[in-house]
Amino acid sequence: MASGQRGGGLRDTLNDMLWLLPAPFLLILADRFGPVLSDHAFVAAVLGTAVLMAAGIWLRAVVRRRIFLAGALRGESPWYRRLRGGAGLALGSLLAAVPLAAILLVAVIRPTGSYLLVGLVVNVPVLVLLRQFWARRLAAHAVPRFQPVLALRLALAVNFLLLFPGLALAAMFQSYPDFGALTLTEAMLSEAGRQQAESGLLLGLMQLAAAKDAFSWWLGQQMLPGAMQPGLQFAAWAVLLATNALVVWSYLMVCASVLTLLHWRNWHPGTGRS
Repeated sequence: MASGQRGGGLRDTLNDMLWLLPAPFLLILADRFGPVLSDHAFVAAVLGTAVLMAAGIWLRAVVRRRIFLAGALRGESPWYRRLRGGAGLALGSLLAAVPLAAILLVAVIRPTGSYLLVGLVVNVPVLVLLRQFWARRLAAHAVPRFQPVLALRLALAVNFLLLFPGLALAAMFQSYPDFGALTLTEAMLSEAGRQQAESGLLLGLMQLAAAKDAFSWWLGQQMLPGAMQPGLQFAAWAVLLATNALVVWSYLMVCASVLTLLHWRNWHPGTGRS
């Protein structure tokens, strides 16, 4: 199903993009139909996204762990089999993926500007090209068994440094509610009340996210007296940016999982002890 480790030809590039494009398009569908989902449908969407995300996290962790063990432990040691990555590692990956999946889905379902969804689609070729760039750059330096995963990790890091500031800059030009005449409580209740969803669970998460945004916007807009004003305003926007960073990273984890599953047969370190 996948191409070789190094990849980089036009066919490999188009193949990776073809498999990655459903990720942002499914999020666009979530943005369109998310508000009418039932509780069960929303939970299923979160779990489905989390399972996909966890699969990639787990498989990449397995590669790293088995390569480490191959150089650290004897093959006949019972600890080699115990530590190479099994159900415990998979469960831990899933537990880490569930909140990330929920954050991602709530972010795309909430009424926001189109810049987020446009950025997710445009990011597909960026990630593919970055991964192939690092695969070529590492070909003469990295251990072949570790090269694909290392190339993907570097691509994700660079991709995050490009996507997150880009989306943050686009968000700065969006219009936001004016909370200048409201108290903090009024601002949070007002923004939470604007959220609409059929699912009570989804609505509650959307209201929490909206209240958090209103908290940040209110502090950022108020002229607070005293020496604490700059610090509070900075903290408010830092909270907002940190949440946006989680959304971006969650999306990149979904894309990385797609690439990991696509290329797994070529990336798998096997059971060799070398």
